[in-house]
This record gives sequence, C-alpha cells and structure tokens, in this order.
Amino acid sequence: MAVKERGPASARSLAHALSEGRLPVDGVLPPELGGCFLQAVPHPAASLPPGGRQAAAGPCTFAGVRVEDGGARWFRGVLRAETLGPVPAIAPSVWLAGPGGPAMTVARPVREAGSPLWHTVACHPGLGYAEHVVVDPGGEILRATPFALDGAPLMHAMALTRRFVVVLDLPVCYDDAAALVGARFPYSWRARRPARIGLLLRRRRTAEPRWFAVDPCYVFHAANAYDEGDRVVLDATAYTRAFDAHGPAGPPCLRRWTLDLRSGAVRTRPLVPVPAPGLPPEAAIVDDRVYGRRHRYLFGATGAALSRLDLRTGTLRSWEFPAGLVPGRPVFVPRADDATEGAGWLVLAVEDPGRHRGDLMVFDALDLAGPPRATVSLPVALPPEGRTTWLGSARPGNDHAAWRTSFAEFF
Repeated sequence: MAVKERGPASARSLAHALSEGRLPVDGVLPPELGGCFLQAVPHPAASLPPGGRQAAAGPCTFAGVRVEDGGARWFRGVLRAETLGPVPAIAPSVWLAGPGGPAMTVARPVREAGSPLWHTVACHPGLGYAEHVVVDPGGEILRATPFALDGAPLMHAMALTRRFVVVLDLPVCYDDAAALVGARFPYSWRARRPARIGLLLRRRRTAEPRWFAVDPCYVFHAANAYDEGDRVVLDATAYTRAFDAHGPAGPPCLRRWTLDLRSGAVRTRPLVPVPAPGLPPEAAIVDDRVYGRRHRYLFGATGAALSRLDLRTGTLRSWEFPAGLVPGRPVFVPRADDATEGAGWLVLAVEDPGRHRGDLMVFDALDLAGPPRATVSLPVALPPEGRTTWLGSARPGNDHAAWRTSFAEFF
C-alpha cells in the first residue's frame, strides 16, 4: 500500500455532504450531544456476498444525522472514492478491482488511545504478506509496514493494545478460482485452514507477529483488547464460521481470548454463558476512551434488545425493541471527555422494514431501564449493517470523537 503525500490536498479530498433540512424529534436531545452520527452504506454497484452482508465491498456512500443545539438535520453524502478516507472508522472492508481482478481487504481501523492516529491491517491476494497501516484522521497513509502472511485471509477486524497490534488470521480466504470465473465476492470459508491470533509489536525489532492457535471461527467486530502483565486479553463477537456455502454460521458468541505470552497458551471463555435478550450482539463496543485498556462495560444490540454488560459485577441491563424494529450498530458518545467510563449516550439507527422508515435513537448508556431519551424520525431507513461512527462538533471540550478533524470542514 503506497504512502500518500500529505498536504492541502488532504483537506480538499473530504467528501461533500448535502443537508436535507431539520428533522422531527420525539423527546429531548441531550444538550451536550453535539456532532454527527455517520453511517457508510454500500453503493448499489458494490459487491455483497450471499449471507455476508457485513463485508461490504467499496466504494460506499454515506448518510447520517447532524445533532446540534437540541435539533437534528438529515444529510446524505456523495460517493466515497478513497480507501481509508475521509473518515477511517467507516472504511469498507473489501475493495475489488472488478471481475477476475485483484482485491484488497482492510480491517476496520481503530484509533490509538490518546492520539489522532488510526491503525489497520491491509491484505493483498497473491503477495504473501499483509501490512500494518497507520493513517491520520483524514485517512492519509503515514506508514505501511509489511509482515509475512500467506493465503490472503479476509481480515474484517483487528485490535490494538498499548504494546501490540492484534491480527486475526481466520479461515476465510481469497479464492483464486472464484476470482477467475468472475465471482462477485471471491472470499470463502476454508475448513482446513488453521485459525490463529497474532500479536505484532507496535515498537518492534522484528516485523513478524507471534501467533497463537485458536478454534476455527470468524470475527466481524472486535470490541477491545488490552495488556494485562504477561497476557493479552481480546474480547470479540465470534461466529463458528462465515461465508460458507454449506450452511449458516449460527448464532454469534461474545468471547474472550486470553493469550499467555510466557507459555503460549490460549484460554477461551464466553462472556455471556446464559442466553439473554440483546446478547450476544453482532457487534459489541466499548467506550472509545478506554480502547486498548481494561474496560468495564460492553454495549451492543441485536434484533431483540440494546444491552449493557458490566464485566465487574456481571450485571446485564437491556432495553427490548418493539417487534419488527431492526437496530444497527450503536456508537458511544461520552457526556464529556473527563466523564467516567460508560457515562454517556448510545446512539443508533433503527430500521422499521414493515413501514419503510427509520429512526435515530439516543439512550442513556448507564440507564437502559426506560425508553430512549430522544427519537429522531429519518426520511429514509438506514440499513442496519452499515458501518457507523460519531464525529464530535468542533467545540471546546467536545472534540473527543473528532480528534482534530474539523466538523465544520467536513460538513
């Protein structure tokens, strides 16, 4: 992956958004909630594999809601043409050059805690290596460091601790035969390929990961990872398989892997041993401010409920959606940069397929006993599988999510 030149062109490359007017709000939007809920939506021409709706192939369009001063405004964006810009958090996982052409996969970028930099892992079929890529807030590539990796696995997720880049080499790989015959999505499940988690030192003397064997599975979303002495802990939602023509993947499992750096052993356990409404979610998240460090709360949504799991007490709190509603992936917005972990808002798009409409809902993350604090009626439904993020307004003391990216410049 080539490193781009930095400079004024970076600002000019930001996609343009078109405002569509104010939106009706039921309830009261929190006054401190200022910014933009942003979602990447697959372009109609994008390749989507059967049963693999979460692995959208670029390019994408984007849409969302701008929240400011207690009101909301709808906007929609023009076609995205950049791999990791203008907002790394919503970059698509797969880029296809065309039928039979080469592909590139990019794990969902994650932001380095306390820094404006984003990290991801890119993989190119036929080259025998992957790259640890570091980009700035606008998606400009600052550094791309290769490491050996065969088979071109589809890396949809990765994680970051203070010491390591966590690489997920799982049994979904590039299929040369499918690419040659022009398959729309040339990645498939390989039952005989081992599954493993790699730890790549961020300040490394060697460019090769240390690999830990795990049971076969597939991870679309990693919630968080952190260092714990001589161990590394990874929390993620795992499927028993994915992109498999022989059958469905089955329900996901919210799973914790603990990698022992001394012995090389791996301990795996489910974080939710008893089925409960809203858990396990298809995509669990944490408060972004604790990313890369030990977290207390996991948040997530399924077709049944929005939930918060307190890992310190084992307490699960859920709010069940009315029948027929389909929630998307929530984003967490803290009340303030110095608020305690979990003190903030869960913001998510909810689709009502039966009525061909959608809403944006805002919940108090630490109080899911009641209904949403506010519901914004959208002019169209946002598909629940889209990648989401929050860009904070460029206000003093409220730049936690923007990370020096100008909200005013983007919109």
